[in-house]
Amino acid sequence: MIKDTFFSFSRFGKLLYKEISENWKLYALRTLMMYGVLAIVLIWAGYSEYKSYNPLFSFDDLNVRVTTLVTWMWAWWGFISLGTSFAFESMKSKTRRITNLMVPATTFEKYFFRWLIYVLILPLLYLLFDGVGRLYRVFVCSMIYSEIPSIETTQFKYFVDQGDGGYSLCTTVQGILLILLNLYIQSLFLLGSIFWSKNAFIKTLISLVVIGFVYYWSGVVAVHVFKDCDIINLNSFIFKWGHILFPILTIINWVLTYFRLKESEVIHRM
Repeated sequence: MIKDTFFSFSRFGKLLYKEISENWKLYALRTLMMYGVLAIVLIWAGYSEYKSYNPLFSFDDLNVRVTTLVTWMWAWWGFISLGTSFAFESMKSKTRRITNLMVPATTFEKYFFRWLIYVLILPLLYLLFDGVGRLYRVFVCSMIYSEIPSIETTQFKYFVDQGDGGYSLCTTVQGILLILLNLYIQSLFLLGSIFWSKNAFIKTLISLVVIGFVYYWSGVVAVHVFKDCDIINLNSFIFKWGHILFPILTIINWVLTYFRLKESEVIHRM
């Protein structure tokens, strides 16, 4: 019988050990697939830029660095969203739901385990594999294009403007907004993974596209009515309210996900 009905460190440790020991092959396979795809994409991005090298002209690797950062950004969105959509795959079939219900842990412990894996550890693994992938890109491209004087790895810090006139994709304010926006979108996929039993990633993605489409055309219609309304322009609205809005919406989605999991367990016990 569970005495502490909310959270216990010892019980959570046992849950963590159980889940990892039983599913480590699946986690390892998905991790290797993520690294493999990321490495291929980074090598392809470098190859597509370095192939235009001409020894008669000076070579500027600015395009390579910018392309690498853009590739990293889109790969980040893709992998994090897709990975998070698998968070509650244990609730997607009757047999697995029953097995999950029989685990001697509270709902919050089960939820926190998945939050820890997919919201915290998954992004850290991506950053690790991205660094290794960029080094591997340099190694492969240096072998293919040995005539190029120097092929260096792209420094991640230059994703945000460093104020030294170097390459960058955004300012510090924009970088913070991107991080908050990423957490918000990831929370939507986390919520979608428990809300939909099948094809959670596709259904959540379609929902986001529909919401964005409706928002855009609502703004187009509203611009003819409210000339000076900030919400009409998506960019100005995000820059003005994003620092407050995204954290609040993210926490709301996390809370909704927890209660949806709790509700699902109650329903499937009946």
